[in-house]
This record gives sequence, C-alpha cells and structure tokens, in this order.
Amino acid sequence: MIRNYLKTAWRTMVKDKTYATINILGLTIGLAACMLVFTVVIDELSYDKFWSRADDLYKVNSSNKMADGLYQKNRYTPLGLAYMLKERFPEMEQFATINSSEARLRIRNDDLDGIALTVIDTDTNALEMFDFQVVSGQLTPFVAGQKNLVITESFRDRHFKGEEPIGKIIEDVPTWSKSPTSYLITAVIKDIPQNTHLRADAIALTSPPADNGELTKKGIRGGRNIYYMLKPGTDAVAFNDKINSWFRDFMENPNEKKNVSFELQPVTEIYLDSDFDSELTVRGNRNTIYILTGVGALLLLIACINFVNLSTARAMKRLKETGVRKILGAQRSQLVGQFLTESLLFFSVSTILAVGLYRLALPVIESFIGHGLAHSLLANVGTFGVTLALVFAMSIVTGAYPAWLLSGFNPSNTLRGKLFQDRIVSAGGMRKALVVVQFTIAIVVLVALLVVRYQVDYLADKPLGYDKENLLHIGVRNWEGKGQTFKTELKKLPGIEAASIAGWSPVDGAVTFRTLPFDHPLKDDEKIEIQCIVADFDFVQTLGFKLQEGRHLNAAYATDAFELNATWQMDSLERHQYINSRAVLITASTAEMLGVQELGVPIPKLGYPPVGVLQDFHRESLHHALGPVFILAEQNPDYTRMFIRTTPGMEKQAQESLMKLWREIYPNRLLDAQWVTDILDKQYEAEQKQQTLFSFFSGLMLFLSAMGVFGLIVHATQQRVKEIGVRKVLGASVAGIVRLLSTDFVKLVLIAVAVASPIAWWAMSKWLEDFAYRIDIQWWMFAAAGLVAIVIALLTVSWQAVRAALANPVDSLRDE
Repeated sequence: MIRNYLKTAWRTMVKDKTYATINILGLTIGLAACMLVFTVVIDELSYDKFWSRADDLYKVNSSNKMADGLYQKNRYTPLGLAYMLKERFPEMEQFATINSSEARLRIRNDDLDGIALTVIDTDTNALEMFDFQVVSGQLTPFVAGQKNLVITESFRDRHFKGEEPIGKIIEDVPTWSKSPTSYLITAVIKDIPQNTHLRADAIALTSPPADNGELTKKGIRGGRNIYYMLKPGTDAVAFNDKINSWFRDFMENPNEKKNVSFELQPVTEIYLDSDFDSELTVRGNRNTIYILTGVGALLLLIACINFVNLSTARAMKRLKETGVRKILGAQRSQLVGQFLTESLLFFSVSTILAVGLYRLALPVIESFIGHGLAHSLLANVGTFGVTLALVFAMSIVTGAYPAWLLSGFNPSNTLRGKLFQDRIVSAGGMRKALVVVQFTIAIVVLVALLVVRYQVDYLADKPLGYDKENLLHIGVRNWEGKGQTFKTELKKLPGIEAASIAGWSPVDGAVTFRTLPFDHPLKDDEKIEIQCIVADFDFVQTLGFKLQEGRHLNAAYATDAFELNATWQMDSLERHQYINSRAVLITASTAEMLGVQELGVPIPKLGYPPVGVLQDFHRESLHHALGPVFILAEQNPDYTRMFIRTTPGMEKQAQESLMKLWREIYPNRLLDAQWVTDILDKQYEAEQKQQTLFSFFSGLMLFLSAMGVFGLIVHATQQRVKEIGVRKVLGASVAGIVRLLSTDFVKLVLIAVAVASPIAWWAMSKWLEDFAYRIDIQWWMFAAAGLVAIVIALLTVSWQAVRAALANPVDSLRDE
C-alpha cells in the first residue's frame, strides 16, 4: 500500500512540474531560512550552559535605589563583601575576580603594536569554578614573579607555529601603565567555546587578591567584577535574601543601609541580561531573539500556506480522480493516506535541498554575526533527529487540511465538478484568507524595514551639538603628567588644528566622575544627578560646542581652574567647599532644568557658579535623553582621553604625524586613535544589523508570497481557459482579461494592507520606545509597503494573465 502511495505521489509530482517546482522551492527556502534562524536562536540561548558547575555560578551586581524610585545597577561589588560572605555563610564555596578586556601582546621584538587579542584577567580561584581543558603545560601551581598566561590552542597555532610556547615570557604593549607587564606562558588549553560571555584567546592569572577593606560598616568604596560559586543545591533566591538581610544589619551608613542591595545573577543569564553593563565585550539582546524567532516562524508559515493553497487549488484538477476512486471502493482513510504521502514526499525532497542550502549559508551567517556558532542542527545525531521529526510532524499537519478536504467530497458532486455544496466555508474562501495572511506578514515586515531604516538614518544624521567630522579620539590613558606637553607639540604638526585632553567618552557617555544625587534646586524632596566632564581649557573649542550665553572657562580666572587629584587630599567638608565653588559651563537644557537665571551666581543647593551656557549636545547615544551636564576645567588632567581636530583633506598626514610624535614621547605605549564618526557608527551597529535582516527577510517573504500567488493564478487561468476564449471571441481586449484575472488578487492585497497596518504600527511603536529620540511613524510608510506588495502581486499575476489572454481562442475552446 505504501509503495503504491509513493508511486502515485511521484507520478503526480512529475506530471505537474509547475506545481511541484513552486511547492518544493517555497518549502526549501522556508525550511532553510527557519533552520538558520533557529540555529542562531539556539546558540544565543546556550551561552555559558556548558560549564560543569553552570547551575552554581553567579555574578553579584549591586543595586542602588535612586530618588525617583528606579534602581541603578552596577557590575562592581566590594572585594570585602566576597570575603565576608565566604567567612560567614556555608552556602558560599568560592569566588574570583574576573574581567574580560582587549589587549596587545608583543610576542616578537618587531611587533611594535603587538598582537590584538581578548584576555580574561582573573585569579587562580577561577580555575576551581570554570573547567578549562589543558592541552599542554599546567594551570597550577601559580608561578610567582609575573602574571601567568594561559593561551588557547588556536592562538598558539596562529602565533607559535613550530615553537613550544610553554615557559616563554612575553610583554604587553601598555595603554595605561608606564611600563609593559610581563607574562609567563604556563599552559595551553582547548579553545574556550564561542557561546560564552567570557570568550577569549588567553587567560591572565594572578594569585587571589587580599581583602583591601572595600567594605566597612561606614560604607562601600571601590568594587570589582566578582563571580561566586555556591555549593550544589543552594537555593539562590533564599541566599540572595540572606545576603541583603545581613548587609542591612551590618551597615551603619544610613543611605547605603536603606538603598543599596545585591543581586545574584546566574552566569547563564549574563549574556542576555546585562544591558546596564556597557563594559561587557560579549553581550546579546533578548529582543533580537524574539525578532529572529518570529521571523523564522513566519517564513515557514508563508511556505506552508503556499503548500496548502496550491494543494487545495489542485483539487479541481483531481475531482474526477477522487470521484472514481471512491466509486471503486476507496475508503476516505486511504485517500487521506495518499494525499498525506504526497505531502510527505514534497517535504522530504525540500528538506534534502534545505539541508544543502543550510550548510552553504551557515558560514555566511557566522560572518554576519561576527563569531562562530557553537551549535548546529546538523552537529549531532540527536539534534538532527529532532529536526527531522519536526519536519515530519509539519508535513503531516500541513498536509492534513488538503487531504481531509480532497477526500471528503461526495462522489456524484466530484464527477459533476461541484465541490463545495453545503459547505459553510469553501476551500476558495480559505485560500483567499491564507493569501491575505501571507501578504499581511510581508507588509508588516516591509513597514518594519522602513521604520528601522529611517530610524537608523535619523540617528546617523541628527546633529549632536558638536562637530564629529575630522575628529580623532584616543582612549583613556595615563598621561604621566606629560599630557599638556604632548598636546602642545601635537598642535605644531601639519594637519592638526586643535587638541584637548578630556574625561568624556563619545562611545558610552562615560565622564570623569558622576556627582552624588543633589537636592533639586526647584523641587523639594527630589534629587537630581549631574554628570561632570573634567577637561582642559581647549575642550569646548576643539569639539566645536556653541556658546549660547556667557563666556568660556579661562585659566586667567582662579575659580575656573579645577584640580581633581587635589580633592582626594581634602577632608569631606573642604572637598565640598572647594568643588562647589568651581566655575562650570552648563548646557541650555541643564540651565532650564535647574532654573538658572543669572550667570556667575552659585546654583541654589548645588553651588557650582555657571559662567557660560552651551547649546545642548548629546553626551551619549540617542537611546538616552539629555541629562544635566557640568563642564569643569583642569589644566593638565590625567587618566583621561584626548580629542584631536584635523584639517579636512589632511587626515592621513595628521595620523602619520600623530604616530611619529607618540613614539617619541611614549615609545613603549600603544596608540589607539579612532575617528569619532567610526565610534559613533558602532553605537547603532545592532540597529544596522536589524535593518539588514529586515531587508533580507522582507525580500524572502515577498518572494514566497509572489510564488504562491503565481501558482494560484496558473490554476485560475487553467480553470477559466474556456471563459477567456469566449471573451476573446466576443471582442474582449488583452487588458480587459488581465484586469479580470488581477482584480481579485489586488483586493486581497488591499485587505492585507488594512490588516497589517495596525499590527505594524503597534509593533514598531514598541520597538521605538528604546530610543529617547525617534522618528514618527508616517502614513506613507504603510502606503509604500502596500504599494510594493500590490506591484509585486500585479507583476506576478500579469505574467500569467497576459499569456492566457494572448493564447489562441480556438485552442482554448477546443481544449478538454
């Protein structure tokens, strides 16, 4: 019986090649795209689950309750807290300080700028918590004298070909310290899997740090990135409550006692749930997973809709076959079995082709997301078996409706060509509804594409309040007291117009220091937090800020000079009086927010006499709204950044001169100068990738929808071939016949536009909520998406409709 089913199914497929091609191509694209999307989703959800003690590993974050009731999270917690918890609570097994950072190692003397790599800086406690597989050398004991460096196999193969790296001492190219740091290579480990937020090429080990008193009853100072390992079976929620209860009893500082708390974050959630941690180099986003999951499911849904539509459309061509089979004694179950076998055959052929397409596309996907995928649907027998089982179930579910429909007709009706008598919902009505669903999905994605594109363009083009062009940025450096000397010599070079040392980053808006919440000058019982940028006196002119009122900060005025380092030597009262008497520049929105009416006068409850008002500028990405900003001037700030304004057209010469001067003054230090425009573009890299994804998937969805419509119009013209012939004989024009065949499909697309518009508006409104500055969703976006869908439908329909209209009516009327 099964053999006959397969033979009949194969003959049916070969007989109608157009129907078979459309179905197989649509299912292949849908299955391959869905497999690729879900490979990425599975990989994203698998981060850090491979560690043997993953269920017991946590990172502790601190949370500070602000005046507005919101909580400010911080990745750093006191080292003293870790020691106290281990001493007082049996649930605590081990802890380690861990940081991941970019570094450059000078393996050979001729590597002036070193070799870039990602390094995990940690202590030997981490070796008890995370399982690294040793290939050669040894992880313990720790060899005193310098940091112990553990490198991965791939790093060894790239940079130590034919050499034994164990025992070698290498140095880094410092960006911060005055002299390079030495590393002793003690071991080679297997590559750390890509699906971890601790992705790295090497591990720099130190001995465990000693308790440095960062936690006292009087308050918290300092902090580190600390991971904890609890004993197996520990209730993390209950232990978290126990920690905070102990902390409230231990602490005497009323502010911290009331507002500070700690949160145990599972290591398996760090990758997707660390939006507050701007320093995390490997970070994901749950919204991206939701988007990818939805897109993958919708693509496959469109492909399945095509299959259902074309299967029911072919019912008319197989009426007599079905009727004769029933008259000859075929049971309904046998007919259902036959049609389900056909569905399974289509899905089987499509799956084979989809697997081939999947293997070809996987490297492209890895290149797009920027790292290898640790999981693949074809990686092991179990995963592949589950994939096949799901495809099999999908083929049964998708084929069930056409099979039930085709096998349920009355034999006398089928032989007379009457299908849907006494049916409340006809198959034709169902096909139209499914076409509407297809185009609704495609139009929603098209609108999303337009919104994302215009939002990204808006972010890229919106004035930031300073001149970002021809501006170089050097990251945080220890200038060793030579910053002003370097800047003075730099300004003498050709191609350099201006330079400034400043404690502000255009990458994430980081500033030199953030003030504690102050009493709001205009609102009782309300606090306000102010960001303070400490920079030299050339900062405003170098960045191109616009002075709206007042004057610039000037070294000639005693109150304009601020010395940050000097404040650490003062007691709290002296520090408060000194800082609050310093003159500042403020932005226009800050002046309005604080009610500043007169310049040169200290702001009530705050101090800080403002001497000038700048036009507003965006201190951080446009995801965030403008906040209050003070600019203080220090003659020679250290541990800060540098901005360099170059002459247009002389960018290359300016970079070469900068590098030469750098090597003269800082011969052993790394220079990492980047254009500010490049830095700002990276802020919206996620949105740009979403735009690319929407472009690709909207194209696929429209293509699959067009294929489905093409199959339906082929069927419609075949069913109305005699009608078309009669109309032509009676004088109908080609345009009239095309219009006749196109009208129904255009109506369906218009209905899809009406259905898709509110859905797309709601979805994209939610997406735009993540941006403090965003575009308004315009009516023309829905009209444009609908027009594209209508044009594609018309082109698809017209291709077959014109062919039918140009056919010889004699052949049409003679055909049986």
